[in-house]
Amino acid sequence: MASNGGASASDVCSGVRWTNNFTGLSDGCGATGAATVTFTATDPVANATSTTATFTIIDTIAPTIDTEASDLTVACDGQGNTAALAAWLASNGGASASDVCSGVRWSNDYSGLSDGCGATGAATVTFTATDSCGNATSTTATFTIVDTIAPTIDTEASDLTVACDGQGNTAALAAWLASNGGASASDVCSGVRWTNNFTGLSDGCGATGAATVTFTATDSCGNATSTTATFTIIDTIAPNFVEPLPTDEFICGQITPPATLTATDNCGSAVVTFTETVDSVSQINTKIYTRVWTATDECQNITVHQQKITVSEIIRIELARTICEGDQYELGDNSYGLTGVYNETFTSSIGCDSIVTLNLTVNPVKRTNIDAVWSR
Repeated sequence: MASNGGASASDVCSGVRWTNNFTGLSDGCGATGAATVTFTATDPVANATSTTATFTIIDTIAPTIDTEASDLTVACDGQGNTAALAAWLASNGGASASDVCSGVRWSNDYSGLSDGCGATGAATVTFTATDSCGNATSTTATFTIVDTIAPTIDTEASDLTVACDGQGNTAALAAWLASNGGASASDVCSGVRWTNNFTGLSDGCGATGAATVTFTATDSCGNATSTTATFTIIDTIAPNFVEPLPTDEFICGQITPPATLTATDNCGSAVVTFTETVDSVSQINTKIYTRVWTATDECQNITVHQQKITVSEIIRIELARTICEGDQYELGDNSYGLTGVYNETFTSSIGCDSIVTLNLTVNPVKRTNIDAVWSR
């Protein structure tokens, strides 16, 4: 203004006086604007001439990024971490900017998270600071959702003990493995996938055995946690004899040979052992044979069968008796009145005989003749 826009003028008769019609700048973007000014040169007798020029303020300088946007990594909450993401975007990733000619307006190009494991993901966002005149500058940062937390075991795996079926209890084992030993797990960021390290049962007695199994729950991001339990097959059932079992006997004379017994077992094989003892003391003229068969399976469960055979010997009794002539000696169902040897057989309730030999002596009656005189 003071330089009259750089204009100069002269007059042949006198000097000149400059004036202008400036009233203010137009309202441009930010602190910009313009004014078209007429500068007038006037001599002392009011002769005047003018020149016009425009004064313009422009803004071609982009805002300055005072603080760059910062990356942010958050732990997965399973719901997209929407609150944290919204706050990060609203804060322009923590960036700040300034402009010499105006304030700045922030914008960003966020369109969504990438599809990571589970509910994780990431977004690289460009935050743009634009001044009132459309000059812009940008800063870029990445918002990342990560999952580093292993699943939680809500229910631990449980041990299971089953009775041996002789076939490896495959159905029960398969069901236990399929149920992860009864374990359950959850994860804040995804579902879980179960695996286990079962390779086979240990070699126990018969068809028994055990396996200690580690069940592992793994989330979609590979974080894992484990629980351990044991599946055990036991055998507490005794073997069974195959053949009919000998019963107790009461016999006379010759004893029969012992029966040959075999046995089977639901969990393996079984062997049968035999012992026999003889008691000749407890009862007179009697022997008691105690026979014991013991079936033992591979897990040492036993079944015992006992047979008692009572053997009565033939009892022989000799009797010497003397009677008087005319008397009778009764033995069993018979009566004897003559001198001699007699045998009588008696049968007991169990069919055993006792033989009684009677040596009988009959004494004759002595007779005496008496002479007598009868008188009145």
